[in-house]
Amino acid sequence: MMPVSFALTIATRSLLLCALAMPACAQEGVPRDGGAAGVTHGDFSAELAQGGQHSVRGALSRDQDGMSLDATLDEQRNGNYRDGSVFHQRGFSGGAEWKVRHGRFGFSADRQDQDTRYPAPDAPYLALLAARPEDRYRYDVRRASAFVQRYVGNVELGVELSQREKRATAVYAGEDGSGESSYSSRRRQLSPRMRHYGKVGGVGTDTELGLDLMQWERRSGSALLGRDGDARRRQHSRALLLREELAFGGPHAPRLLLGLRHEQFRLDPADMPAGGSDWENQNAWDLQGSFLLRPQISVYAKAARSYRIDDDGYTSAGYRPLAGQLRREVEVGATFGDAARSASVRVFSERLNNQIVFDQSLGQLGFAGNLDPSRRDGIAIEASVALARDWRLDGQVRQVHARYDDYAYTGPDIALVPKTLATLRLYWTGQGGASADAGVQWLRALRYGHDFDNSCLARVPAFATLDARYARKLGAWELELAGSNLANRRHYGDAPGCRSSIYQNDARQLRVSARYHF
Repeated sequence: MMPVSFALTIATRSLLLCALAMPACAQEGVPRDGGAAGVTHGDFSAELAQGGQHSVRGALSRDQDGMSLDATLDEQRNGNYRDGSVFHQRGFSGGAEWKVRHGRFGFSADRQDQDTRYPAPDAPYLALLAARPEDRYRYDVRRASAFVQRYVGNVELGVELSQREKRATAVYAGEDGSGESSYSSRRRQLSPRMRHYGKVGGVGTDTELGLDLMQWERRSGSALLGRDGDARRRQHSRALLLREELAFGGPHAPRLLLGLRHEQFRLDPADMPAGGSDWENQNAWDLQGSFLLRPQISVYAKAARSYRIDDDGYTSAGYRPLAGQLRREVEVGATFGDAARSASVRVFSERLNNQIVFDQSLGQLGFAGNLDPSRRDGIAIEASVALARDWRLDGQVRQVHARYDDYAYTGPDIALVPKTLATLRLYWTGQGGASADAGVQWLRALRYGHDFDNSCLARVPAFATLDARYARKLGAWELELAGSNLANRRHYGDAPGCRSSIYQNDARQLRVSARYHF
């Protein structure tokens, strides 16, 4: 659970910032006498499914006199796809917000705990033990944040302070005994912002300027793979961002958006990547525009560059950072129609350099690594039509060509990226709070395997799956029956080796749930 001292520190800082930025917080709120009566809402739900799966969730919220409180608890459990395995997750989130005449302030906190157990693989010495050991995994996340926002005319001033903590532990049973691997990380971030709304010559402007200051630390230890003892890594970064949106108005309502971000990273000298002279400075930008051709027809275009920095360092060379991932995207599209009939089409292209992936084929545990340059080009078409007052039909077709670019083995498609994906879904809304929908999804055959030179011709066969849902509202209650893969189609979506290490996807799954809202 999040340390009480840290939660109190967050709350105290938010109140202190409120006092500094808004001296009249207490005086400028909603009047104490004659204020609106408090309103409380709640939502409780439970779901049961095949395979030992179940989940429960409860949420409460209250609004009164400019103050909002909310809290949520949830729990999930299922048996995964292996006999004897168990996955258990518990979560909590909550927060509070106060609204005053010239701003608002608040804080939030959440946590998530996951436990997973798998029976250890068969081995001669394991058969002699009275109690068969298990592979065990535990993953915990804690987050907390506080913010203050102040309105001064057309300007918004705000600051947010946040912290995230992660802890993970894994125990593997083998013929030579058990090995344990663990890591913990902590990230603190301070994000001041300034936003201005204005108008210049009839053109609406929305300008935002901000900073992100981050401190990140990770500790790791392992008794596996020759890594004894603890490893520690620190990282600092600072980013400057600028976003400008222009709304020109008029019958064609053109809009233009430009976003820029520059970030500098700094690692401990021992952790700096070899040959990574450009790793410490990263740039991203985003340019978008839209234009209304006719009242029901609009077109848009966008281009963007983004980056991702490895924050794990779990590579085959040890805990070392990978090269930064760079993504370039271009997309153009059009939308037309109204509530009765609508359609959209978009053409997109994406280029990836040094893509960061987790490759399970590199040893028992797998490692993170960089892929060679790749690209994805495609087109997507979506349509929706109201067949009658209570019926609606939605459809989508997506065609993608994913391949490696400027690579020695040029030509092969990227494994596990479907060339064609098509979906069709029918919705019905009946009388008395009844509703239902059913859909089918079809995937074209796709490559799998770890090869890059077309040495493995194996493919995942094309398959279609059917799912449906029926719900009925009875006062404050809502009952639901849902099912996936109703035809019990046997299919698989992961095969790391050529005709080996094939993992089946879920078989038919039926679920029933009940929800109570007040």
